[in-house]
Parts: sequence; structure tokens; C-alpha cells
Amino acid sequence: MAAAKTKSVRKASSGSASHSALTKGSVEQSDTHGLVAPLRIASANATADRALDILLLFTLEKPVWSTAEIAEYFRMPRSTAHRYISSLRAYALLVENRSGGWHLGPQLFPLARAARAATSIVTIASPFLKDLNDAFGEAVMLYERIGHDSIALDRYESQHRVKLVYSRGQILPWPGAASSKVLLAFAPPSEQTELIASLVPTRYTQQTVGSLSSLRKALARIVKDGYAYSDQERDEGIRAIAAPVFDHEQGRYCITMSGPLFRMTDAKIPAMIAKVTATAAQVTEAVRLAEG
Repeated sequence: MAAAKTKSVRKASSGSASHSALTKGSVEQSDTHGLVAPLRIASANATADRALDILLLFTLEKPVWSTAEIAEYFRMPRSTAHRYISSLRAYALLVENRSGGWHLGPQLFPLARAARAATSIVTIASPFLKDLNDAFGEAVMLYERIGHDSIALDRYESQHRVKLVYSRGQILPWPGAASSKVLLAFAPPSEQTELIASLVPTRYTQQTVGSLSSLRKALARIVKDGYAYSDQERDEGIRAIAAPVFDHEQGRYCITMSGPLFRMTDAKIPAMIAKVTATAAQVTEAVRLAEG
């Protein structure tokens, strides 16, 4: 009985051998017998997995691998390794150099760009902004400097009953907000010079820096301290702290926390400054890691 069963299985197996180029329809038909399709699907998955394993071998520390090294690493025959490599080469995922070694191919570049585009500054910064917002309950914002404007990219509202009304930060005609001063202080020298040449001293409140010479001193101190602190310089009764977020060593972004004077008290300001600057440093590091 056992022999008859074995013979039957062999017959079905030999019958399927002629299906090396099965169409999708024929695979689905064979699946109803439970013989061919599961084996082909499992085989396809295993092939894809091993091809991905080979791609993941390539690192900054070892960017080039030979066929022999790949075969030895995975303990497979060189002919098998060559088959996987040939498939990856056909899609320009691997390229052979003059020494016969293999390195990652140009088809990976658009994939890398797509991955980088999906990892935006807002996505990266969001959990850190939320943590800062939870720490004190005050409004937290992420700004980017575009030309002479500081544009809000993301915002976490105050968790208190008394909230601030949001308004877009302006560097021109005069940087009174903490975000505007930080973005101006850390702008590239050529752009900073151009912006400063366009400034017109404007008194928003009695606390606003009132002259160009005083502003230059304030900007130098911001660079030295690594943050800006605005004590009612833009709006009466409002305090704000801002710190730069660097991308490619340029302070394109900043994180700001703002709130009313009766909550952002003198006693709380040192801890708030420490938390804002630490958050900006964390986001800067996260951006650096995301960019590789």
C-alpha cells in the first residue's frame, strides 16, 4: 500500500515537471490538487529572500563582495550565488567592477531618494515636539526659514485653557520673535548679510531691540548661547524660547516654545531653555541619521 502511494506521488510529480514555464492560470489550476502551486510559491519566496539577503551584505565597511565571498558567506555553491547575482545585475541592483567584484548598482539611487523624501523634517521632529509640549504644556512650533519669512511647519497647541493666537513669524521688517532671531542668527553669512541690509528697526513693544547695532550684538549672543530668548519683544505679555535645528550644518529650522508671562515665569525659564535646546539637538541628530 505504501509503495502504491509513493508511485502515485511520483507520477504526479513527474507530470508537473513539464510545467517549468507554468502560466498564472495553470498554477492556480494545479493548486486545486495541492501539489504544484504551494511548492512554486514557497520557492519564489525563498529566492526573493535570498536575493534581498545578498543586497543587505553591502555596507560602508565592506562595499564590494566577490562571487566566491558571497557563496562562502551563505554556504551555497558558486553557481547558485552566480544565479542570484545575475538576477540582481539584470535589474541594475548590482554592478561588477574591473576586478570582478560586485557593488551596489545605480537602480538603488532612486529608491534611496524616495525613502529620504518620505522621511521629512516634520515626520522626524514630531515625537520630539510632542515630548516638549508634554513637558510644560506650552505651545511648541517647528519653523523653517524661507527667504525672509519664518514659516510654521508643525505646531502643538498649548494644553492650558489660556492659549496664544498663532501668527506667522517675520524676519522683515524687524526680527522681534525668538524664531525669527534664531533663523537670522544661524543663516549662512551671505544670506544673513542680505537680510540685515533690508531690516528696518521697528518697535513692537518697549522690550524690542531698537537698533541695528543692538541687534548684531543679540545675534552674536544667540550664536554663542545656542538659543534665543524673547521676553515680550514681539508681543506684550508673551515669552518665547527658540533653538536651531541643523540640516547639512545649516540652521534652516528652529523649535520654539512660547506662552504667557504668568506661566513662563523667571523660575521656570532655565529649565525651559534647557529642554528646548536639548529637543533641538535631538532633532538635529535624528535628521543627520536619517540622511545617512
